[in-house]
Amino acid sequence: MDTKAIGEILGEKFEGVAGDGLLALAELQLPTDAAILDVGTGKGYFAIFLASQGYRVLTGEPSTDRSHYAGQAWELNAEKAGVRDRIHFEHFDAARMPFAPEAFDAVFFYGVLHHVPAMQRRDVLREAFRVAKQNGAVVFFEPRAELLQRLWADDPGHPQAAKPSDDLPDVPIREGRIEGALMHLFIYRRESAAGTR
Repeated sequence: MDTKAIGEILGEKFEGVAGDGLLALAELQLPTDAAILDVGTGKGYFAIFLASQGYRVLTGEPSTDRSHYAGQAWELNAEKAGVRDRIHFEHFDAARMPFAPEAFDAVFFYGVLHHVPAMQRRDVLREAFRVAKQNGAVVFFEPRAELLQRLWADDPGHPQAAKPSDDLPDVPIREGRIEGALMHLFIYRRESAAGTR
């Protein structure tokens, strides 16, 4: 099922997620067998989008997360979209991921970093780069001002967007930015010793 058909089932929010997701995938040019980590499952929209593009996705969030956005019916959404078999869910803490170093070709945080307490963000970014392959990518999607205005209408306590560059680990990293319809996309890749991919 393509993203348009899934959008007709899951609604306008999924369509927005997919639109910004396509921008990231066009930039990354991942192989179809890429190992993908989606941090912060929520309703599963980003994992579902990735699965609809042919990827097998590992997604998860902490078992202790009781926030407004965690513990959603992602499995039901994935079933409706016909991609449940391509998504594996696991509880984990993004500041202490239970994954081997360089396990993933891409690590995605769709609308997640601004929900992480500021004092933990450096640990989360360090872990993201630890589990990303040397030639892989870490991608953060943070809400644009227009989206924040809509979010505040339903959730007045919703946090401001985060700036991942404020908490980057002390390793050579190249940053790319893309303006999506809903999100600012921050794409990070480690620099090799020669300063190239």
